[in-house]
Amino acid sequence: MTPESIRQAVSRGQHAVFTVPDPFAAVSRLKPSLAAEDIDVFVSGASTITAMRLVSREEAGRARAELDALMADFRRLARQLAASEPDPESWHADPHGEHCRFENVATGVVVEVNVEHPDALDPYFLLEYAETSGGYPGVMAACVHGYHDMRRLLQLAGHAL
Repeated sequence: MTPESIRQAVSRGQHAVFTVPDPFAAVSRLKPSLAAEDIDVFVSGASTITAMRLVSREEAGRARAELDALMADFRRLARQLAASEPDPESWHADPHGEHCRFENVATGVVVEVNVEHPDALDPYFLLEYAETSGGYPGVMAACVHGYHDMRRLLQLAGHAL
């Protein structure tokens, strides 16, 4: 398994899974040389690694203004929901541990909130909000690999995860 073989196997929107004897060692060896090319490699099973070409810096730059709006809207709504007891006829609340999943009964918008830290940005929860709100087409277009691309967008925007 070489960086070149991974480069050839992945394209934007398509991932590749490789069987390797020691996936942790393979990821440690491959990840640094592929990161500059927007390729992420991670352990995906007991003897497998997955590689995918993530959102590029250029594409992330084009989606940046919309990402900023998404983060601001999410945080505003998360703070509002975490600080009150929303009307159950408007919002269904499903508390679990330090999180609460709020779903708007009428629109289906989902806001998963860390109730102790409502400003926290989790790539999965932010993506779920973007998907269910329908208001961020540029961000959604950039997230062809879902969580993985959202995580990359947040990292490129300077948000520690």
